[in-house]
Amino acid sequence: MPRARGESEREPKGTTSLTRGLNVLLAVADRRGVRVNELAEELEMPVSTVYRYLRTLRESGLVTHRDGLYTLANRLRPAGSGVAGDVLVHLARPLLEQLVEETGETAVLTTRAGYRALCLDQVESPNVIRMAFRTGQLLPLHAGAGSKVLLAYAPPEIVEDVLGQDLPVYSRTTPTAPRLRRDLEDIRRTGLATSRAELIRGAFAVAVPVLRDGTIVCALTLAGLAERCDADWAEKATRALQTAARTLSETLGTAS
Repeated sequence: MPRARGESEREPKGTTSLTRGLNVLLAVADRRGVRVNELAEELEMPVSTVYRYLRTLRESGLVTHRDGLYTLANRLRPAGSGVAGDVLVHLARPLLEQLVEETGETAVLTTRAGYRALCLDQVESPNVIRMAFRTGQLLPLHAGAGSKVLLAYAPPEIVEDVLGQDLPVYSRTTPTAPRLRRDLEDIRRTGLATSRAELIRGAFAVAVPVLRDGTIVCALTLAGLAERCDADWAEKATRALQTAARTLSETLGTAS
């Protein structure tokens, strides 16, 4: 769960071995090559545990191992944007830093991993009390500005699957399925999403998509305390995000 900095980072109740294994797979999928110790540090797992999951994934033909690096097996590589997560993080990091400098709040880079949103990177606000996520953290697709952007531009079957689920409620403002459907239509029309305490109390966020050849690559989000993020801040944040998204999209086009 995202949090204000300083809140507990305990593993949520209900976390299963399957969930941890999937987190390892997603972390591998997000890079062109990663070492065990890097995965262990990112996922906050013992190295021996990560080895165990990787062995199972290799035996299942889902990951490959060469020269100390684990990569996603070809059978699982997506046909979507085709941008490796580490490349995306490298290209987006200066933009995240600039967004924080311009707005004073936390800037977050997320992408869709199946039916969840995955936090690839963030640059935290300099404020003592601030919104913060964990790199590699999985988030619901139906709540939060960045997540809703990713869902809005997902394939129709993904959207309908999510809308057909019993959506977990995190607060009084977490979207219901009918409201979420309206939100997604608005996001596709405007290219902009907002969220007020949908996922974490006291939070406000604005997010935009980054597109490449008409396909969403990631979402850029600015998140802060609602008491600091008034209408003027939201307008400033929107302009900054739209500029950053255009820049990143153009950079991805050049790098292709």
